[in-house]
Amino acid sequence: MNKSKIKTTNSLRFKIGLFYSLLALLNIIFFTVMIFENQSDLLLKNFQFQSENLANTILADIQSIGLSGAKDESFEVFRKTLKLYEITKFSIFDPDGKIILSEPDSGPGNKEIGDDVLKKTKEVSSDKEGNLFKARYSLDLNESDFTVNFLLPIRLSDSKEVFLFTHFNISTIQDRLKQLYIQVGYAVLWGIVFHIIFAILVYRAIFKRVGSLEVAFKEMATGNLKSRVTWDFRSNDELDSLGKSFNLMAEEIQNKVTTITRLNEEINQELQIGKEVQELFLPSVKKFKKFNIGKLYRPMREVSGDLYQYFQFPENNYYGFFLADASGHGVSAALVTVVMAMSLQAIMKENHSAIQAINQLGEVIANRLQASFFATGVFVVFEEPGVVKFVNAGHNAPFIIRPSTKEITYVDSSGPPLGMGDDIQYSLESFPVLPGDKIILYTDGVVETPIKEGGLFGLERFTEVVLENIHLPNSEIVEKAMALLEEKHEEYKDDVTMIVLDVPE
Repeated sequence: MNKSKIKTTNSLRFKIGLFYSLLALLNIIFFTVMIFENQSDLLLKNFQFQSENLANTILADIQSIGLSGAKDESFEVFRKTLKLYEITKFSIFDPDGKIILSEPDSGPGNKEIGDDVLKKTKEVSSDKEGNLFKARYSLDLNESDFTVNFLLPIRLSDSKEVFLFTHFNISTIQDRLKQLYIQVGYAVLWGIVFHIIFAILVYRAIFKRVGSLEVAFKEMATGNLKSRVTWDFRSNDELDSLGKSFNLMAEEIQNKVTTITRLNEEINQELQIGKEVQELFLPSVKKFKKFNIGKLYRPMREVSGDLYQYFQFPENNYYGFFLADASGHGVSAALVTVVMAMSLQAIMKENHSAIQAINQLGEVIANRLQASFFATGVFVVFEEPGVVKFVNAGHNAPFIIRPSTKEITYVDSSGPPLGMGDDIQYSLESFPVLPGDKIILYTDGVVETPIKEGGLFGLERFTEVVLENIHLPNSEIVEKAMALLEEKHEEYKDDVTMIVLDVPE
């Protein structure tokens, strides 16, 4: 859940969307405030102008009316004149604040005029001195609701000065204010709609195609080489070019992978043939039943760099067992084993001596193969009762176990690996044995395999598992050792070969 949130927050689409939303909000607020401020200023100026204009017009119209101070015909003309300007409430009062006439009768909410209005009568009264510099009327403008308090001195028919006081609003300003609110609302709505439409267009023009590219890349990464971007390439812009380039790249990758897969299948078929050919050089154990041979031969790949050979010459009571491990892995190592097998078989037909066979084999590898190719090997010979002989050419030390006492004897190397030089001479070592003693041969793929808990499988662990199962048949000993190796191993880095055989009676 947290990973999903982090991934969304880090998304370029999310970042740009958030930035655009904030920018759109600020843009809408800015232009709304600008429009409202501008229109408000115009409304205020218009309100002031219309108020002054209306006051002057009313002043001009009522000057010719000879108002008597009573509700007679002159008052009716006066009332109708004010009504033309949508003034339906007013009061006429004397300088002392006493209301003489009002419409309606109760006046505009008061039967007597307030002190603040009486103070203003002094500013507009024509009976006082200094009339030249006095205003002809008083306008008190309320800009919050666009209403006007209007105070005007007038003369009755008997020349007595009275004052007209009224409170009115200018309907056109009120209507314009409502229209302003509506227009601002429309402007905000249009701003929202515009930014939504623009965001949709940007999404369809950019992010939808980027998302399609992202999906195609992910499918390609998971192994779907047929993945392509499929939008309509009508814009001919950078994203269209990128999409076309991706499709071309995907097509090339698919073609290359198809070619590689086909070649790999051909190579595997050839390796399978090579494996079958290599197995033809491996001997059968049928003629060596008295040794109770248990073996495991597990190439890391189709072909192996390990080689084992059995030799039997009954007329001389001679039995030989050869195990070798060529350097490297795969085809190159397998070719070395083939050369070794063919050469060793040819040598053993002419000479039954293990020491001479190893010496000649080392010369063949050194002379026929490049210096980078070499092999370790061990030759075990039975040719007289109670004695087993070893020639160890740089190979992992084989060991002899006496089951009755669990005594172990390791056979160290008597020289470097085969092929390191053509003039190297190896020595033959003899060890006393009893019938039933077990001889264990193996390659480094057994003891040098990395294990899960760290380190290598090791000779000590291999020896322990053999000792624990020494009472079992040799084939089962090999199975137990391989089962432990299979359980412990982290990965195989070499071919694995084990051979366990008994000293015959």
